Amino acid sequence: MFQAIVGFVMVIALVYCLITKKLLPPIAFVLFPVIAALICGFSITDIGTYAGKGISGMVSTVSLFVFSISFFSLMSDAGIFDIIVNRLTKAAGKNITAIMIATALIAVVGHLDGSGATTYIITTTAMLPIFKRMNLDKRALMLITSLAIGVMNLVPWGGPTMRAATVLEMTPSDLWTPLIPVQGLMLFFLLVVAFLQGRIATRNQAKISENAAASEAELTSAPETAKSPAWKLAVNYILTLAVLVVLVLDLLPAAFVFMLGLSIGLIVNIPDLKKQNQKLKEYGTAAMSMVVTLFSAGVFTGVLKNTGILDNMATAIVGLIPTALGPYTHFIVAFLAVPLIMCLGTDAFYYGLLPVVIGVCGNFGVSAEVVAHTLLIAENVGVTISPLTPAVFLGLGVLDLELGEHIKYSIRWIWPVSILSVLAAVLVGVIPV
Repeated sequence: MFQAIVGFVMVIALVYCLITKKLLPPIAFVLFPVIAALICGFSITDIGTYAGKGISGMVSTVSLFVFSISFFSLMSDAGIFDIIVNRLTKAAGKNITAIMIATALIAVVGHLDGSGATTYIITTTAMLPIFKRMNLDKRALMLITSLAIGVMNLVPWGGPTMRAATVLEMTPSDLWTPLIPVQGLMLFFLLVVAFLQGRIATRNQAKISENAAASEAELTSAPETAKSPAWKLAVNYILTLAVLVVLVLDLLPAAFVFMLGLSIGLIVNIPDLKKQNQKLKEYGTAAMSMVVTLFSAGVFTGVLKNTGILDNMATAIVGLIPTALGPYTHFIVAFLAVPLIMCLGTDAFYYGLLPVVIGVCGNFGVSAEVVAHTLLIAENVGVTISPLTPAVFLGLGVLDLELGEHIKYSIRWIWPVSILSVLAAVLVGVIPV
């Protein structure tokens, strides 16, 4: 119980510091778990070992971020997004709502592979120029993308569903099939949120930054696109499309795909070796801040997981529920799923908390499958505002947002969607009462 208390105090303090900007994320991610582990009696040597494991676990995410950002920056410099952005803004005119809904649909399609990292990279990179052109809030882009990831995460190949299926010793497909109607309703909730974000932005009189609509002058004023040879522009489009297709089909490791794309793109667009080196330094400098944050987040995750603090927090949560409310334990946990996933992370939530809730509810005749369905529906949309979810930082890095800004803006929308989704599941009979 002592470890659990220390863990909750630490997480609350961390989130507070991030939201209020009292500490930079890298500093908070390192100091808070180290202090918590020391208070719990772990030696600095053990803490160093646990931190090292967490850092090692972030290498693939960091690699993906660096090379994806570099690739898309190169393609942007080559001018491939200029025509797309100009035409979309011209077509949309002042219909900001259409842009928000388009963002949601792109994220939904992008997440068919179950990879949050890929979805963040594709969606935020594609839509950020449009959001900048139309002077829209980047936090709305992060919110809609995050919510879409949460909704689509219910698919059998999504991480949470696979974790829950492992706990129940059943196939992810069998666990997911009854949830199809609920997932459809959650997609509707996503579109509603996107629509409302559009209405809010319109009400705030969001305008296109340079002109009220993309004019012909704008279309011809994109120097990189206008001056690039037609063949080079065509190669860049083909290369970008090929990268996206390979990513969605999950044919190769994502970081490796971007490495190949970047290598080919540099040869095509910047033949001069000195200029290639200058560009790589430029892209690397821009990415360095998020690289530091990602490795620091690895320390946070590694220390909390390996000390057992997260597992103890999960057990303590269920222990606080009165016996009289035992039959409704899964609903109570579901109501609190969003803040809980922010504290626990996916692994502790499913491998630590879920088995305990199943055990408690089982004493009152509630099946393990019903418990899993309830927690899956409630948790999925909240995982994308957790500091323990590495993919979130990829989206934040592209948009140049801080985690605290994202949490403060998005939780007001994500938490109600989580609760509404559970209620919808009850109404359609997926979760019996």
